[in-house]
Amino acid sequence: MPAADRLTVQELVRRQLHLFLRAAEQRGLGAEDQRRRFRLSRDDWQRWLGVLDDAPMPPHPALPLMLRHLGYVTHRLVGNADDDTAYS
Repeated sequence: MPAADRLTVQELVRRQLHLFLRAAEQRGLGAEDQRRRFRLSRDDWQRWLGVLDDAPMPPHPALPLMLRHLGYVTHRLVGNADDDTAYS
């Protein structure tokens, strides 16, 4: 893969956060419910959301763990949305 096509870690996290936030919005989750999905303090959650505005990557939770949680929670939100529309 050419270097120009590679995602930076920051861009990968931004994309994953955007996917989660879009899925959460579609499910009608408010900001507090979004934060609770990750069991983060308000400060830690705000630090992670700050990545969307080019803030530095927070140290807690560790990046691999946060990416795993983002993938899992987003998958659960999207999967539940698919279940709701499958029988409509």
